[in-house]
Amino acid sequence: MKMKLKLTAILAVFLFVFASCEDEPTVPSGPTGLTDEVYFEEIGTVDSIGLVEHYELLLQQTTANNAEASPEYLALIQEQLANAEEYTQECINQSGANWDEGVDGKGAKNRLIGYQYTTIRYKSIDHNGKPVMLSTLVVWPYNMIFANPTPQNVIIGCHVTIGSNAERPTNYNKNTIKSDVGLIACCARKRRDKEENKSNIGNLVIMPDYQGYGATHGEVHPYLSQDLTARQVLDGVRAGIKFYNQKQGKLGTNWKSVSTGYSQGGSVAMAVHRYIEKNNLVDEFHFAGSVCGAGPYDPIATLTNYTNTNQLYMPVAAAMMMYSMCNTNPRLMGKYTINDFLSEKFINSGVITRIQEKRLNTDEMQEQLFQYSAKFEVADTSTFCMYRLSTDNSFYPYRKDTKDSITWKPGYIATAWAKTSETLHDECYNYFQFNQAPKDPERLKALQAFKAALEDNVLYRDWTPAHPIFLYHSVADEVVVFENYQNCLNAWTGSDMVKGTRYKGLTKTHVNYGSIFFLLHCDEGINAILDNNVDKFKFDRLLYGI
Repeated sequence: MKMKLKLTAILAVFLFVFASCEDEPTVPSGPTGLTDEVYFEEIGTVDSIGLVEHYELLLQQTTANNAEASPEYLALIQEQLANAEEYTQECINQSGANWDEGVDGKGAKNRLIGYQYTTIRYKSIDHNGKPVMLSTLVVWPYNMIFANPTPQNVIIGCHVTIGSNAERPTNYNKNTIKSDVGLIACCARKRRDKEENKSNIGNLVIMPDYQGYGATHGEVHPYLSQDLTARQVLDGVRAGIKFYNQKQGKLGTNWKSVSTGYSQGGSVAMAVHRYIEKNNLVDEFHFAGSVCGAGPYDPIATLTNYTNTNQLYMPVAAAMMMYSMCNTNPRLMGKYTINDFLSEKFINSGVITRIQEKRLNTDEMQEQLFQYSAKFEVADTSTFCMYRLSTDNSFYPYRKDTKDSITWKPGYIATAWAKTSETLHDECYNYFQFNQAPKDPERLKALQAFKAALEDNVLYRDWTPAHPIFLYHSVADEVVVFENYQNCLNAWTGSDMVKGTRYKGLTKTHVNYGSIFFLLHCDEGINAILDNNVDKFKFDRLLYGI
């Protein structure tokens, strides 16, 4: 009797587990690692922005509230605006119709040609290998003068580091045009050349939110988990293409895809390139190459630079990376916590809570760190402190006794930083700076695991690009240090596929050069790849101006 009851209990457990598995949605992985079933569901309405309207709004948002914008940046916006107006007029002339403002209820000229966008959800896997529904922005061109154009190519857009969920691509609208999302979105309606058939110029742009934002905003973002993010992005690209072909039209027959992004987006764009080539996905994605700006392609070299200089210009990003790895990286999650790597006084600043909340953008979080630092006297060495550059190139703390302005200003990221030795746990700092192992073997294991996790995400190791890759970086980049660019070139010496451009201008720090990248160099690289005109660009080109 006891045996019979035992067997019955085992059978009941088996049936319960089987039923549970039946109810749970599955996302099987194919031989390439991508999700077998390409699935999407619409979660947003279709909206539109005119091409001229886009640059008018960008100019307005850039100059609003006496915002400080470089003359070069403003000149580039005005140039793009003039090009948009010229292109619109050429389309009007080619049509032979009267498309003056307000005629036939068609609206003003600045709305005649532009791009439309919506948001969808799609299936992928998370850092545990479990099914997850992610979200992405999908953008495509429209033309009121001719029939709606057929997108000729696919642009895989990879966004920069964001702190707040509101910054995600799927929250894009006319109020957020002044962002990398807005500038990549405009690739849907880019004029690439003087083709006679102007109705067929344009691209399908797909920009995923990444895990931890949008549909998964309550989860931890796997920051700098390169393979995982690349795989999730490509699942989104497949879903975006399926959505467009089923709901809006059809891609051109000879379409190609290019991945692009800046900062974190630059590393994701390179990770996408790498994932496609290493998993034999070139034919599926018609992949042509990537355009990468100032990406952290080498996290270990970046951290080493921070410890060597004892200067950390964006402590929020370092905290995001470490917090993410502790919660999503298989070498660390469930074994170690953020307390094993960051100093107690940095954690006491509240930075981790702000990262978890996702209410503030990175600049706003930096401002709060700055204000927190300014509350304390220099004598209080137990408190995390940010510093600033002085006229004699030394640095001193933002604290009350300096009598210096303690009001955060836009652009302070280029002159304000934290000491790496104050930000990292003492043992973590000593391990990376002096190769000094802690006495506690368990502490050593934690640091070794963290270092291995960083090394896992060095993108140029064990891979050389087989398709063109354009790298852009400023030598004055204080956030994503120049070693990231140089190490890629050193690893790929002799490759005809790699085209590097370094900007040798000391005023073009990370954020400032990002604006130039999106308004000038991003188009340059994308067009060269799509037009199969890569050879004219010299390897490791040096620019002194724009």
